[in-house]
Amino acid sequence: MTTYLHDGVVFDLTRSFVDVLGVEWEWRGQRNDAGEPLLVSPGLPDSPVPLPDVYRDHGPLIPISPRPSAAQYRAAVDVDYAATVAAGYVESPAEFAARITPVARAAVAPQLTANHLSPSPLEQTGFRRFIRSLQKGGA
Repeated sequence: MTTYLHDGVVFDLTRSFVDVLGVEWEWRGQRNDAGEPLLVSPGLPDSPVPLPDVYRDHGPLIPISPRPSAAQYRAAVDVDYAATVAAGYVESPAEFAARITPVARAAVAPQLTANHLSPSPLEQTGFRRFIRSLQKGGA
């Protein structure tokens, strides 16, 4: 039996798990007297811990997706490259260099106008208008 039900969660013991701190845990086929699977961290292979304890102390446990093999990587690259060549999406090294080389442009500083600048906070609140009214009235 390679599955284990704990707190309503079914664990597939054929997969490795990672806890919230990033520590990897895996089942190596051992169980304790209560029938709980014993998980081992590769950093501490001689210290198996029951899955419920790992779940309580380090959980939640996130299953790690199986890693692709070298053959699967090679097949994915070969198929995509072959399809790309068959579709005619191949460029020469010179065409590639021309496509990725940045075009030199003259450095021109942007010209700001009054429309680009936000109005003064003093103008927004009418504070200057208030001060001017005092100056006019007091003179």
